[in-house]
Amino acid sequence: MVNVGIIGTGIMGSGHARYIKEHVSDATVVALSDIDPKRISELSAELGSVLFSTTNPEELMNDPRVDAVIIASPDPMHVPHLRLAIASGKQILCEKPIATTLEDARMISEEIRQYQSRVGKKMINFGFMRRFDPCYQEVRRLIATGEFGAPLFFRAVSRNVSSFGATSTGLFTNIAIHDFDIYRWLFNDEWESIHSFYPRRSSLSPEGLDDPLVLIGKLKSGITMVADIVAFNNYGYDCRVEVVCEKGSIQIGTHGDVITQVNGVGGATKGGPMATNWMVRFEPSYIEELKAWIQEVKSGTLNPDLATVEDALIANEVCAMGLASIAK
Repeated sequence: MVNVGIIGTGIMGSGHARYIKEHVSDATVVALSDIDPKRISELSAELGSVLFSTTNPEELMNDPRVDAVIIASPDPMHVPHLRLAIASGKQILCEKPIATTLEDARMISEEIRQYQSRVGKKMINFGFMRRFDPCYQEVRRLIATGEFGAPLFFRAVSRNVSSFGATSTGLFTNIAIHDFDIYRWLFNDEWESIHSFYPRRSSLSPEGLDDPLVLIGKLKSGITMVADIVAFNNYGYDCRVEVVCEKGSIQIGTHGDVITQVNGVGGATKGGPMATNWMVRFEPSYIEELKAWIQEVKSGTLNPDLATVEDALIANEVCAMGLASIAK
């Protein structure tokens, strides 16, 4: 049994805690840390397995009762909490992004690389859960069959109902960063360019937030992306993609269904109530990611789909490319 501590008990941290309790039989949450004692208390009562809680993340990180730690704190806290992780010597799953600025991402990445070189093994993984989503895995499998021909371009949508605390920069480092990672993984390719545009601003978004965002990107193979990011769509969580290939189309629908158009036969998308947020839509992905991480912690055998520090840094590099290209 792997005893897990969680830093941050908001949407992400509490979601991870519940998924471990309900679906990961060889792990248990024994410690929680958050600046909000009330939130800790409520989650502790719900889990029933927590041995201790603290408002001090360093205390949790260094407690001998904790074997491994999930960092699910707010994005700006990831760098200091990763430094605590390095000092603790514990296995870590840190939510993306590795940092909110490219300078910090490069700095902490180098510290992690040096640390892992000293101990001789990977110690820190990063949470890019779409890699474990059955739909994206099916799209990758379908492309590999060759039936659809070579991928040419894809249209992607990432739209939140609402994004509490969102910033214009955060649309890149908190939302679009998933697109930058998953399509690099899906096509086994690297990004060559990202161009960003702000269309007409939504009156539903908070004052001062540049929302929505449109992206045009190109991978080194020539595969091209047209994507949009919406922080406040107010109609339902909406994450879709269509990969257009030489001989057909492969889509992931809003409801997590894979639809193909090939050989004269077109599939139909599902309808019905939409998810309220990403935790609902990607619940199976988070569960599989947690299972993979716990297995890696237990066995020491590396899972190739768990994002490394190199993957996390590349995602931030692409965010910076997009930010630098903005045309208003």
